[in-house]
Amino acid sequence: MGAAGIAMGPNLLAQGSSQSKNIPFLVGTMVMAEDLYEKGIATELDRMQALGAINTVMPFSHNHVARQYKPNYAPKTDKEGRTITDIYVKTNPKYYKNPEWGYRDPKDLYANRDILDELGEACAERNMKVYARILEPYVITGLIPGLEEYAEVDSTGEKGRNVCYNHPGYIDYWKGVIDDLIISHPNLHGFKFGQERGGPFFEALKNNAVTCFCTHCVEKAKIRGVDAQRARVGFNAFKDFSKKAKEGEAPIDGYFAAFFRILSEYPETLAYERFSKASREDQRKRMYAQIKKLNPAVQVGWHVDHSMGWSLGMRSFWPYDDMVGHSDWLSIALYFGSMGRRSYGHFKSNYQNLLFADADKETAYKMYLSINGMDPEQQPSLAEQENGGTEMHAEYVYKEAKRAVDNINGRAKVYGRIGFDHPGYNTDIQPEQVYEGTQEMFRARVDGVFCGREWEELQEKNTVAFGNAVRDHVKNNR
Repeated sequence: MGAAGIAMGPNLLAQGSSQSKNIPFLVGTMVMAEDLYEKGIATELDRMQALGAINTVMPFSHNHVARQYKPNYAPKTDKEGRTITDIYVKTNPKYYKNPEWGYRDPKDLYANRDILDELGEACAERNMKVYARILEPYVITGLIPGLEEYAEVDSTGEKGRNVCYNHPGYIDYWKGVIDDLIISHPNLHGFKFGQERGGPFFEALKNNAVTCFCTHCVEKAKIRGVDAQRARVGFNAFKDFSKKAKEGEAPIDGYFAAFFRILSEYPETLAYERFSKASREDQRKRMYAQIKKLNPAVQVGWHVDHSMGWSLGMRSFWPYDDMVGHSDWLSIALYFGSMGRRSYGHFKSNYQNLLFADADKETAYKMYLSINGMDPEQQPSLAEQENGGTEMHAEYVYKEAKRAVDNINGRAKVYGRIGFDHPGYNTDIQPEQVYEGTQEMFRARVDGVFCGREWEELQEKNTVAFGNAVRDHVKNNR
């Protein structure tokens, strides 16, 4: 069976379902609840099994995060313009300090349904598992009542637009959400939480006021031996360095020397960056302990977004070692389809005319790829990225998956999440690329795999290629 060898036929659904039951590891996909409702839960589950060999389905239970990417924080709507609920599960106000945190407007589409309960019944009939997921809505949009009071404080003393990890009110919010989710869904197999915000270091290099210097963070940093005031001054110095560079004012001794001079004067900035990452990890530790106390059977994991593959800061300040001890599994985003343009954007913002501005841009780009673990000769050239961008090659998928596997070293499961057909990118991903990338994840010895970023985005031919790679791997490793 080749990379694109399955064609939809009358016996495919039954055949695919039967084959999926014999796969001994997690093969998952993320899916939007509204897509399942619109197309039919049973129909889509059968398609998942037949095309992609899927045995684990992961919808959002809460999707407040979608608002922060929309103009004026507008709600999601269906084709008829009807507002879609942000919470896809039934909620119980008794679990929340503020009962409004679990409120669902009864006028919203699907506000009277519970996607986890409905999926649980349908998946049980197909020997499939159900995991819930939440992506942190860290931007204060006004959707979640009270978050305005939990805002970060930036290095100039102003309130920021993001919510603070360490604010007691924000901690209370998540305690209520997790209590309600886990207690109200005793048959849930797993849970994943994701966070996609960086730390203060690269915000300063983008000429932004950095966070967080609220009283909660400053006090917590002090307990951990970190001087927040010296860090604040240092970040403002980096911000000024970035501002001058972007205005064309080249440092006399060179960009890299100027950067390290500030770092040598204010090493507290490094400590505060690590403190920021530790605060994020503290949130996960609380969630993990809470879930395991409520239901030890729930498999708890974390979304590791693909900035881990393009950002030297993420690789340096947020090692995989920080994630073990409170993780059953990690989902490693390997979005090769969108990684090219996204990583190139990061290069332009932070390296081309700043950290690596002492070199010509061709040399700088090759250096950027190299320090992030990729071979410049096996990845798209700078010219290709400048001409509109293209996808990363399979080497990236293998190396990033292997880096996670080697670092974790069996202390948690590592699931590779190969990403393709991501809307808004001018890449034309073919089945052969999906098949090869999926096989590269297996070569890196991952414990399981996820198909795509979101199920409804995927072209059928590429989903088939993913499923073929899974089935071929099982067949060849019996």
